[in-house]
Amino acid sequence: MSAPTLARRVAWTGAERLVVEPRPAPTPPGPDEIVIRVESVGVCGTDAAIWRGDNNRVRIGTILGHEFGGTVVEVGPNVTIRTVGQQVAVDPNRVCGECRECATGSRGLCRRRELMGLDVDGGLQSYVTVAAVNTVAVPGAADPRALALIEPIAVGVRACARANVSPGARLVIVGGGAIGMASALQARSLGAKSVTVIEPDAVRRATITDHGVIALAPGEGAAERWDVAIDTVGSGTSVSAVMELLEPGSTICVAGLAKGGALPPTEDLVRRELTLTGTFCYTSEDLSTAAALVARHGLAAIPNDIVQGLNDAPAAIEAFAQGRLGRGKTLIIP
Repeated sequence: MSAPTLARRVAWTGAERLVVEPRPAPTPPGPDEIVIRVESVGVCGTDAAIWRGDNNRVRIGTILGHEFGGTVVEVGPNVTIRTVGQQVAVDPNRVCGECRECATGSRGLCRRRELMGLDVDGGLQSYVTVAAVNTVAVPGAADPRALALIEPIAVGVRACARANVSPGARLVIVGGGAIGMASALQARSLGAKSVTVIEPDAVRRATITDHGVIALAPGEGAAERWDVAIDTVGSGTSVSAVMELLEPGSTICVAGLAKGGALPPTEDLVRRELTLTGTFCYTSEDLSTAAALVARHGLAAIPNDIVQGLNDAPAAIEAFAQGRLGRGKTLIIP
């Protein structure tokens, strides 16, 4: 394997403290493992919570990053599904492989699941060694900077499946962040008749419009009522608000984990025959669908902001944690 003498990583060393430090070049992979040169890493709410010290599962010294992908630079002797030079995204869910959820591909629901970048070291480093089965191949030759988009896009793919988005659907999405725009990307690929995103930030609304999606501010009048909704905020308040925007018989899929507000009374669900469901993580099939979308669209798949180099990673994560969100998904290029 061709690797530099000195690789680097970004480790969490306590609340509001991240350090960029050297690390040894990776050792040869185990029989069923591969070594990946990390090409891009996404920043999300989990990283922000870790930075603040709000997650008691993370240990001092853990390397952040669960949204990442890269190029295979070495394969273990038993690996036949991956080859050197292949582009892959990493499924950061380390699971038992034996339970019902694992058998159906719903790795995020495994009760013994460990998340890379939280429970164990993640991808915010120059090289990472992972089990080959924890990767999904990216078809063709995608822009390597876009590989970290696959994991969050898979969340949007799953949300569309749980919401039963189908050709001709009129979809409203609450929240124009990465998951909202990932849902919009998948909905359009499924043949939705219209996709509208409700987003309070003016900069993000302009970016959403540039991506060819209708963007409205909260409370702004709409030309139509919708028949399916994906709520990426996930508070009781946001669910109640979106219910008022829907036709009877519509479906609401909640993909966010915000707190606050009370869920609407059951009478509203019953009399208007609304379906309220939730979604979490993704399946292995969803990851493959997301990989195909990124192979087709590259960096244009969803709005993003590029941060070049690990040295700027701590500042980028701090900015996100403090609410300076930028245009879209923050991507760190090691």
